[in-house]
Amino acid sequence: MTGLAQDFRHAVRGLAKRPAFTIAALLTLGVGIGANTAIFSIVNALLLRPLPFGERSERVVTLHSTHPTRAQDWGDSGVPYADLQDLKAESRSFEDVAGYVGRSFTISTDAEAVRVGGGSVTPNLFALLGVAPKLGRGFRADEAQPPGHEEVVILSHGLWQRRFGGDPQIVGRSMVLNRRALTVVGIMPERFKFPERDELWVPFRPEAEERGRTFVAALGVLRKEATLAQARQEADAIARRLAERYPATNRDWGLRVLTFREGAVGPPIRAFFFTLLAAVVFVLVIGCANLTNLMLARGVTMRREMAVRMAVGASRSRLVRRMLVESGVLAAMGSLMGVFLGAWGLDLMVASWPEEIPYWVQLGLDARVVLFTLGLSALTALGVGLLPALRASKTDLVAELKEGGGSVGAGLRGRLQGALVVVQIAACLALLVGANLMIRSFLRLLEAKSGFEEGHLLTMRLYLAGDGYDPVETRAAFFRRLADRLREVPGVRRAAATTSIPTDDGGAPGMMVVEGGGVAPGEETGVSIIASTPELFETLAVGLLEGRPFTQSGAANLRAEVAIVNRSLARRFWPGGSAVGRRLGLVAAGATTWLTIVGVAPEVQYEEFGEETAQSRLDVHVPYAWRGAPRTMALLVRTEGSPGAAAASVRQAIHSLDAGLPIYDLRTMGQVRAFTTWEQRFFGSVMGGFAFAALFLACLGLYGVLAYAVGQRTREVGVRMALGARPQDVVRLVVGEGALLAGLGVVLGLVLSGVVARLLGGILYGVTSWDPSAFVSMAALLSGAALLASYLPARKAARIDPMAALRWE
Repeated sequence: MTGLAQDFRHAVRGLAKRPAFTIAALLTLGVGIGANTAIFSIVNALLLRPLPFGERSERVVTLHSTHPTRAQDWGDSGVPYADLQDLKAESRSFEDVAGYVGRSFTISTDAEAVRVGGGSVTPNLFALLGVAPKLGRGFRADEAQPPGHEEVVILSHGLWQRRFGGDPQIVGRSMVLNRRALTVVGIMPERFKFPERDELWVPFRPEAEERGRTFVAALGVLRKEATLAQARQEADAIARRLAERYPATNRDWGLRVLTFREGAVGPPIRAFFFTLLAAVVFVLVIGCANLTNLMLARGVTMRREMAVRMAVGASRSRLVRRMLVESGVLAAMGSLMGVFLGAWGLDLMVASWPEEIPYWVQLGLDARVVLFTLGLSALTALGVGLLPALRASKTDLVAELKEGGGSVGAGLRGRLQGALVVVQIAACLALLVGANLMIRSFLRLLEAKSGFEEGHLLTMRLYLAGDGYDPVETRAAFFRRLADRLREVPGVRRAAATTSIPTDDGGAPGMMVVEGGGVAPGEETGVSIIASTPELFETLAVGLLEGRPFTQSGAANLRAEVAIVNRSLARRFWPGGSAVGRRLGLVAAGATTWLTIVGVAPEVQYEEFGEETAQSRLDVHVPYAWRGAPRTMALLVRTEGSPGAAAASVRQAIHSLDAGLPIYDLRTMGQVRAFTTWEQRFFGSVMGGFAFAALFLACLGLYGVLAYAVGQRTREVGVRMALGARPQDVVRLVVGEGALLAGLGVVLGLVLSGVVARLLGGILYGVTSWDPSAFVSMAALLSGAALLASYLPARKAARIDPMAALRWE
């Protein structure tokens, strides 16, 4: 123990005597360990940390409907409530099942009306999750009502604090919700927002006969003895039985069972963060390789000291331990700095996200993150210190104690130092290629054509709450009056209401057949359904290719039998003629509704860029009132000048028709585009930052090794020049050695780059993962930087005075 204490004091004194080396080492380790800690904290929160559902965390699953005509990652979220009840009755794997439907709510007070995201939930949902209200109680089964007729409500803790000041007497009191008085019966625990950000819940009772409507987002909890594989097999079997029992509504429909985490974190997000984790590991490896090379170089200068110590009785193991303690002190200090830098970096990344983090994602340091950081620090200490310690302690006593023995050192002739440089360059190239692909993918997203005029367009959402907007004709009349009112606002040219904001919302998934197509059940075509008022295409500045827009009377007609399709759909089914006048059938709940096509529109991008599917590219536009006229609608307003400048006037015009109508998600189309591409922008910028940090470290490492080599070979260079070598010959010698290392690193790096590109393949937009230009350009950039790093010490070597060099020792 005394020996370790002595080694520790010696290490601290030694580091204090070399402040430049110590500061550089701490910054390198701190940034590397901090970046790894920050990214691992996110990966841990998303994929590893237990969910906030108590002992049920690993047994909560999500249930999804699937159909051959629907893209699996787009139109499979809902489950018919009747099917859900059949699953509960017939399954032996599920302890319970529950459902919810996302909704908008308006909280009205004397001062204002505020829109809050919430949901209608089956009364057993919170019990299924194992979460009980902090105050009050949960829902009772007898309180379930059809949506719009609820009598009780439960609030989130945050909403309770913001809107009611945390008043504990709120339980049992009434509040005005959607212009009706509901009684507050409970307050949920802190941070609870289900499924991700909703803050208010009411109980509902779906109609059991609605078997064909896949509108309920479903959850289940497995029995303790059941496995996920058993639940999936059982769900498949039940879905087949339901298809046989109810062929009109259930033919070809399946049930998909995912863990809660799988349902919430899709493959693209997983790939993003695993790629980032690999990137920060590469940065740390490059930094550690740099430090190892510096310590190897320092070890050469310490050989004489080591020889003296061994001559007076010190064992080799004691000398190795002494150097390992020094690297351990560096790693410990670097990891402490890394924890602070990681926490700061994590806060910075979270602050840059435009969306609130889902409540179940619990970011922060837990035991797993601490163990990860400690393990990383231990590996860093071992990796940085062990090889230099072994090399420095392997000493020939007689040779080192001779006069002048300390001049030994061949610089790049040391294979280990060269190998470390090769590893740095290879890891750097992999990061550069990955960053290049991500940044180009983001630029492609920005350049992608949306199919409409994005400038001078203001977007927002409205929710028509309360019985005052019943029946359907009343809602249709409101939007007609609103369009007329907005046209009177100075600077406003057009306005339209729609269910989908272009580039932000995909249409509702649907199934379609064409008249005379002879399509068998189960072979329908998946399409995207968008409802709107007649002014939509004028507001988007898109002219119809054929036919006419909807009429005002048709838009308000519940039974309007007209549709407008986009060009892709028209070409697919009527490639040789006009689609106008043809009939298509929309299939739902086993019934087919026939519509006559009155117009053909150009392709407009409704789904977010990068999330398109074959289904989302086929658009069917229907009049606003068709299928019940949704209460939640998006409003598009085209302005003469800046859309942001017109926002206040537009808001005032809306409130002149209904002062209690909440307006939310008010953004220009440019802001919508920025919002829907923020993930690619975030990951591209982070990858780019890591890549250029790696480039700097790799070039610094190559420069350091070559500069050290030149210093160790001063006498050799002097002899060469004394024998007639020209300065350019010396430059060629040193640069050639650097180029050899860079070339080996680039070759290895191309292999690593292929692995990184393959990981990114599923999340790139408009860029192939094997794009040769990315590999060639980044290899050229790295090679050029490596040659520059080689030239600087080479130029210094060329200026050596031969006479001074020969007197060097």
